[in-house]
Amino acid sequence: DGIDAVVIALVKDFENFFVETDKARGDRAAKYLENYFKANRDDEPQKVLFMGHRGSGKSTELYRVGTYLEETFKIINFSIRDEIDITDLQYVDLIFVILQKLYEETVTDKISIDDRVLENLERYWRDERFLETLKVEKASIETGAQIKGGFWDFIRLHVKGILSTGTEYKDVVRQYIKPRLSQFLTGTNDFIDNVTMAYKKTGKMPLLIIEDLDKLDISVAEELFLRRKNILTGFNVHIIYTFPIFLHYSGSFNEIAGVFDHHKLLSMLKVSDKDESPNEAGREIIRKIVEKRADLQLFQPEALDFLIEKSGGALRHLFDMLKDAALYAWTGDSEATLVNLSVAKQAYREFQSRFERTIARKHLDTLKEVYVSPDKKPMPTDDLKDMLNCMAVIEYNGDRWCGLHPAVVDFLKEKGEIEDTTESD
Repeated sequence: DGIDAVVIALVKDFENFFVETDKARGDRAAKYLENYFKANRDDEPQKVLFMGHRGSGKSTELYRVGTYLEETFKIINFSIRDEIDITDLQYVDLIFVILQKLYEETVTDKISIDDRVLENLERYWRDERFLETLKVEKASIETGAQIKGGFWDFIRLHVKGILSTGTEYKDVVRQYIKPRLSQFLTGTNDFIDNVTMAYKKTGKMPLLIIEDLDKLDISVAEELFLRRKNILTGFNVHIIYTFPIFLHYSGSFNEIAGVFDHHKLLSMLKVSDKDESPNEAGREIIRKIVEKRADLQLFQPEALDFLIEKSGGALRHLFDMLKDAALYAWTGDSEATLVNLSVAKQAYREFQSRFERTIARKHLDTLKEVYVSPDKKPMPTDDLKDMLNCMAVIEYNGDRWCGLHPAVVDFLKEKGEIEDTTESD
């Protein structure tokens, strides 16, 4: 059916585009997480933070984790951005998404849930003033022959819809829940326990993998992971949360990590070493990643090498520049069949100009400190969080060190903020 077709397409895409990066990273993140969850499968539900820069390959690694564990776990992998508006995400929103995704899976897998558990959740919403405020007729949660049909229609069509669209009713839902949070969490965990027992009969344990929480704005991420961390760890189910890397360099990280069971970092692939010398192993892996997606004969070798170096290992940045370079080549000559070094440099200048706008004067001292630091291990500050968030500073693998994005290095050299020891082109 349609779901099977989507799964088959995802598997084929993975097989067609996947490049093994473990050796270049110096770490086997997916295998590590596989072993971690196998070792803790029947223990207390584990809450794990998985962090890394945007474009570092977290989704690929989490897909691998799912394939490694699919024989013994029921994998429920989803992007939070596909479910709701994340610009002002709150813990209440996340509870709804977890409930909805678990329920969808039980329907798909024909898993039976105790009506008494669903009735307790449904009773939570039998508040005439609340429903009237939302302009939802009471009948909308009572339609259908079974209790769960009405309740989940309400969740899916009304509450979840409100949280997705950002209407003025969003705060109404949140304010209704907050004084009753303990009751709602108890009902949610009763439902989760019922789902878990049902899946255990099939020989599996549920494992939620929640992606794109690492893309939250700083203030939203701090509210969720710092001030509401006990709610995130309170669900009775195994969960992997993607986690913003800038919070790893927060003075509050130890407080956050202290309540989660484990955390794992996926570092960026290195294109240069700590001393700025080329890292050929990392660059070769990135060439292979490009080759999986494009014919390398379309690029002058010097052009591709240049853009790989200037990407800093950030694949998203690399592909943005490759796309722009191709458009510049085509714009300059409609018959062009090669991306040469000239258009590659043009694309990099455009990328650099966009990147510079994320850097304010107040950040200069932090950036220069990172650049001149012998060990490249800066102390956590608010400025460093900002710079990690926009990827002006990137954490790399090996002995875990931070370096400036090449576009930032070039910008600082052009402004005379750091010494330029290279020969001009």
